[in-house]
Amino acid sequence: MGNEITIGEALSITVISMSIVFLTLFAISLVLSSFKTIFKEKVENESKKGGDKELALTHEEDEEEKVVVALAASIMAGEGILNPNLRIKSITRIK
Repeated sequence: MGNEITIGEALSITVISMSIVFLTLFAISLVLSSFKTIFKEKVENESKKGGDKELALTHEEDEEEKVVVALAASIMAGEGILNPNLRIKSITRIK
């Protein structure tokens, strides 16, 4: 039986395999984070060129508006108020 693997060999194979997996995941993470910075700069450049004001909104501002609308709708639903005439036209941050 010459095909036996010792515990030391098994541990070294495990450590090497886990290292390869973690390095691959780290590389994927770096690539994805670089996409975030690359595409953010393109949106800022388009807004500086005099583009439409709606294009100047960042993704974070859009998400924040969606959260505010969802909160307003949940408050109305929680109180049992049905108002089909209510429309949110603008959202202004008060500091």
